[in-house]
Amino acid sequence: MDFRTDILSHRDRLYRLALSLLGDSAEAEDVVQDVMLKAWERREEWHTIERPLAWLSQMTKNQALDKLRKTHADPLPQEGSPLWQHPNLVASPQAADGLSLLQRLIAELPPPMDDLVRLRDIEGMSYREISQHLHLSEDQVRVYLHRARNRIKERYMKLNHFGLS
Repeated sequence: MDFRTDILSHRDRLYRLALSLLGDSAEAEDVVQDVMLKAWERREEWHTIERPLAWLSQMTKNQALDKLRKTHADPLPQEGSPLWQHPNLVASPQAADGLSLLQRLIAELPPPMDDLVRLRDIEGMSYREISQHLHLSEDQVRVYLHRARNRIKERYMKLNHFGLS
């Protein structure tokens, strides 16, 4: 395995994963930096790693969750902090509130549904990549993802419309 092609090439994906968990770009950058350092320090193990992205993603998720535990922070970003740090994405306070709510709803999903939504809808991974990453069949990925999206939709509708259709 080569550090530049097999490790560093996933840096952007790892950053988006860390950002989705932490809600803070500086913290996400720190997590990715730590993961890159740990990956380099564990280079003797590289020959045993079949799926570098899955390995790196798991390290990133663990590192981000550890950071949240250490700071005793809410695993969600502060109110009004957009899920994605793009100026054109959030055009109004209502949109910012909607993104914050959506992030909370994803965080409330049970495993592996939360990971499925992040990997597919935030990271843009294919069903095949997700199935390999989570050790599920592609059919399971599709079914669980469908159920996760329905849960998010139902909960979102209840919260935004006070249970009225």
